[in-house]
Amino acid sequence: MIHLVQYGRLAFVGAYEASCDFERGDRVVIRGPRGIELGSVLIPAPSKMPVEGEVLRAVSFEDFANAERNEALGQRILKAAEEAGLPMSFIDIEVSLDGGSAVLHGLPWGDCDASPLFADLSDQFGLAVRLLDLSQAPTVQDPVGCGKPGCGSESGGCTSCGSGGGCSTGSCSKGAVKSPEQLTSYFSDLRHQMEAARLPRTPLV
Repeated sequence: MIHLVQYGRLAFVGAYEASCDFERGDRVVIRGPRGIELGSVLIPAPSKMPVEGEVLRAVSFEDFANAERNEALGQRILKAAEEAGLPMSFIDIEVSLDGGSAVLHGLPWGDCDASPLFADLSDQFGLAVRLLDLSQAPTVQDPVGCGKPGCGSESGGCTSCGSGGGCSTGSCSKGAVKSPEQLTSYFSDLRHQMEAARLPRTPLV
């Protein structure tokens, strides 16, 4: 069975293959481009939709406990990033369920090279820390892009999804920075999608 699964702070949606059938709203553990994380089953995926990962299992109490511990770790990483003094606002962070990687949500407001910071954070906390550059996240007006890390950027489009993308591979100003109006439209569209799915979500602000 292949299901559409919603996952991540920004409510990404992808097709995931499962060895058994799940119902809408079931909480599951998935392995995808960003690693192992929690997700929520939506509906059966269209037959022609490309599969981007697999459903490993239904969520257990141990998974929820691991997610809670990783949330605490993420807040420590987020605090360390904020104290670095870069011209960037760090909005949120997601740590993979297995604790092997973390994705920082950042919004740059000036030129910088964040590579040393992400290398230092990775060494300090013992996991791969990457950036999701919110200034390059696709808006509802964008012709391409799916919203995963690095997707839709000038240097690689969707083929760079999950590769780290954004500032972790170079300059914070790489690519065109979205205007406040475009960012507002982007987050508004995400909010409508999550409300339509009627699934629990974590506020971005």
